[in-house]
Amino acid sequence: MSDQTLSGLSLSHFSAGYPRRKVIENLTVPHLPRGKITALLGPNGSGKSTLMRAMAGLGPCRGELLLEGENLLTQPFSRRAEQVVYLPQTLPAGVHLHVLESIIVAQRAAGGRHSPQHQEEVMALLRQLGIAHLAMSYLDQLSGGQKQLVVSLSR
Repeated sequence: MSDQTLSGLSLSHFSAGYPRRKVIENLTVPHLPRGKITALLGPNGSGKSTLMRAMAGLGPCRGELLLEGENLLTQPFSRRAEQVVYLPQTLPAGVHLHVLESIIVAQRAAGGRHSPQHQEEVMALLRQLGIAHLAMSYLDQLSGGQKQLVVSLSR
């Protein structure tokens, strides 16, 4: 198998859904190349969000999910969280974190270090990106693009 074959994402015999309803059954996606934009399109209720949640480890699934040649379904959740992030269109009720808090919590959950200077390092990164003014804004007050940027910093 070449390095190019291993680069990217693929699914094999992937199934996901809910206890009483299968939504995705035996899906195979041979290869989505790294560095390319791929669109997931379908009507409401067709399983797009179910697929994305399952890939991120937030719902039951089986099969094979390869990222860079590594089967993420056999990895602990913390390892998968380093590789795959799911950002819903709206946050669940009760999630009321500041941007700064959410980045620190997500980095810790993914096995990141915890030190007294960590908060200042995150603030320095926010300043570097020109979004330090958002540090004390709540996630549910951000635009979709701002949320995506915050999620990318959480990795």
